[in-house]
Amino acid sequence: MKIATWNLERARPESKQAERQRQWLSRIDADIWILTETHLGITPRADYYSVASGLPDRPGADGERWVQIWVKAGVLTPLETSDEARTAAALLTLPDGQQWVLYGTVLPWLESGWRSHPASQGQAFAAALATQQADWQKLRAIYPEAVLIIAGDFNQDLNTLHYYGSRQNKQALRQALADAGLDCLTAGENDPVHQLICGQHSNIDHICLSQPLPGQFQRSFAWPPRLEDLRGLSDHFGVGIDICV
Repeated sequence: MKIATWNLERARPESKQAERQRQWLSRIDADIWILTETHLGITPRADYYSVASGLPDRPGADGERWVQIWVKAGVLTPLETSDEARTAAALLTLPDGQQWVLYGTVLPWLESGWRSHPASQGQAFAAALATQQADWQKLRAIYPEAVLIIAGDFNQDLNTLHYYGSRQNKQALRQALADAGLDCLTAGENDPVHQLICGQHSNIDHICLSQPLPGQFQRSFAWPPRLEDLRGLSDHFGVGIDICV
């Protein structure tokens, strides 16, 4: 199974930027997409179906959404989250009966406030993370047999060397993932952006999985292949993982 996430930089569906993005969406051909800073009019293909976050908590064009989850197989049931603007969640029941809880997120970036919390000293990040972590733990309790996937734009690298975010936010995110029993499969030695461009950048868009089975994780990957290819496409690399299920 291929799972991927990508920040589409608020592209308009009719724009050349969105057309280039659709080409990559088709090329990657993920089974599960978690798109961020996206638009309801940008779809991977006609045979996918989706669950999206609610109206954004910022001004924007009609149809903009912080998060949209797309799948191409199974039954997708929307689930409630504590932040309807910046997160979305769904229960995916696959044809073989397996269940996956999918949770898409955009966490605050360095200059971003969240609700009444200011950006300074990581207050917005910490508050949003605590709210979302409570969601993750609640979903694990409700669906104990399901695989939990948290993916999206975390606005924080998780590598040893600092790239983006803050060391305080990094430690808080690491602890929140550990407390929820989640492994980040797009950080450290599996950071595909770090590998792709020889350590010049680190990944801030992540895919985290609960309790991966031995041999389940195959590889992580990123696109486009070169930093200069991002021009006019997005301000984020797309990242994905291949796993055996």
